Amino acid sequence: IQSKELVTVFYTDYGQRGLVEMGHLRSMGYEERMMPVELREVVFLMPNSNGELKAVRSELGQERNLKEGRLLMRVDKISPKKHQREVAEIQVSFWSAVHAGSDVGFRLSRIC
Repeated sequence: IQSKELVTVFYTDYGQRGLVEMGHLRSMGYEERMMPVELREVVFLMPNSNGELKAVRSELGQERNLKEGRLLMRVDKISPKKHQREVAEIQVSFWSAVHAGSDVGFRLSRIC
């Protein structure tokens, strides 16, 4: 809350913050709150060695993951930033989804 008339909001469709007058706020329903959010920046835990990092980069860069929609990110931790105008730090892990057969669906494998 900036004043009695202005608040800072997070625009989920743009992935950034902005100021809005109190009279223009509305409540979001459950379905709307569960919609995907566009993020411009995420962080992940670095592997322990250069060899592991090279393997991660190789897996993330494989075109088959991008073309077939098999690369996923899972939010592991959300840490608020110190300054109110900054977006929270979103820590993620990367996963690949491998089709495991029509009856089973997909098998998830953690990349990093």
